[in-house]
Amino acid sequence: MNDYPVIAMVHYHLRRGGVTRVIQNAVEALKRSPVRCVVLTGEAPSEDFKVNVPVVVVEGLGYDEHGALPTPETLVERARQGVRDAVGAEPALWHIHNHALGKNAVWTQAVSRLADEGEALLLQMHDFAEDGRPANYRYLTEHLNPSGQAEMGRILYPQAARTQYALLNSRDHRIMRRAGVSESRAHLLPNAVWTGAKDEEPNEQRNTDQPLWLYPSRAIRRKNIGEFLLWSALDEDGGRYGITLAPQSPKEVPIYKQWKSFASEQRLPVLFEMGLTHDFHQLLASASALVTTSIAEGFGLAFLEPWLAGRPLFGRDLPEITSEFVDEGIDLHGLYTELTVPLDWIDQGDFRAKVRDALQPMRQAYGQTYAEEDADEVVQAAVSGDRIEFSRLDESLQQSVIAKVRASRAARAAVMPDRLITEPHADGQVLANRKRVRVQFGLEQYRERLLAAYHAVMDGGGASPPPVPARAVLDQWLAPERFYLLRS
Repeated sequence: MNDYPVIAMVHYHLRRGGVTRVIQNAVEALKRSPVRCVVLTGEAPSEDFKVNVPVVVVEGLGYDEHGALPTPETLVERARQGVRDAVGAEPALWHIHNHALGKNAVWTQAVSRLADEGEALLLQMHDFAEDGRPANYRYLTEHLNPSGQAEMGRILYPQAARTQYALLNSRDHRIMRRAGVSESRAHLLPNAVWTGAKDEEPNEQRNTDQPLWLYPSRAIRRKNIGEFLLWSALDEDGGRYGITLAPQSPKEVPIYKQWKSFASEQRLPVLFEMGLTHDFHQLLASASALVTTSIAEGFGLAFLEPWLAGRPLFGRDLPEITSEFVDEGIDLHGLYTELTVPLDWIDQGDFRAKVRDALQPMRQAYGQTYAEEDADEVVQAAVSGDRIEFSRLDESLQQSVIAKVRASRAARAAVMPDRLITEPHADGQVLANRKRVRVQFGLEQYRERLLAAYHAVMDGGGASPPPVPARAVLDQWLAPERFYLLRS
């Protein structure tokens, strides 16, 4: 076993959340594979991070919160030494998560240096600084101090003989391919969907007299909480609507409190922070169905995990995320792709002004110019005939719509679709989907995909490909149809 290649898995932190869970699943999937894993991180892991491999805290690898970071050269040597101390060998491959997110510019430079030195790198992109994170991108621009877009691209997205990329979904894969990463260097690596415990059969603990429609999510803006509250306002069947967790970001908390106050004023049947007062598995058991109204996801666990919990899923579809799930046989027919209301319900001038006021500073933060045509294109993407997409509105406009439908049955009928649950729950769909999720997105399938990517990187070589232009990635994420006020 000591001859097995060493895989260094790297992330800024191991706090509870998406990337941390991916690392845990990867370690679990590889535990009987011919590799040795070491996890490198910038801070002490959370207490519930349990893995059976060494975990090394590397000073300077965490988020840049105090501006006292080492040089890229020092950080690389600290990371290498951490691996040597843990297993007595050099990494055969670095599996690095979110290196270009704009959380630590020195580490971004260090990764570019590792690529230049010929190290085997698998760079896994869960999130992009170009995707609704202008402050992150501006931070990178200021700290990397590139001489131009070509230099920026070379640092953010290194193209070296033994550097390849792992993408969570076909959307991100398509973006990187269009930006210049070849097919052989861009691996589609969907996350493993694994709960760490035996999945339960569907049970009948649900309250059919007062059904619970559960949104198992932290109530951040991109989760489109207003749309979930709209469904509660449209409900005439005595349903309850539950959200499990509050946001943690200081920027998000005031907006969340405003939603709670609004729900109380409108007497909406919404229960907040249910995850703090109920056992999560009992919550799932008591829910009639799970709901998602999110407008942006990375991999899309929200579309797969409900079936393992024995519950159907309703709400908003995100086809650029879910299309590959459907291709794998997952039945998502209970989801809708758009939710529209009459255009004359809102002040169109106010909507356009909100778009302009949000779009202009965002484009400037990305170092791009702004023109009035940009706002026109965003408005056109939101409006179809005499109707407007609800998810394109900001919180105040969404609240005005919810208040209208709460007060009028005729207004409720004007929402399209006007029902969250369009057909009765069917256990057959749940059972079939759970089987497909287990087969197509289980740990065994993930192990095979991961090892295939590792071998491709370690066996790679030859001439380095042309650099990825930074604008080639940025322009795709800044396309007007991707702009939402809820993400500004």
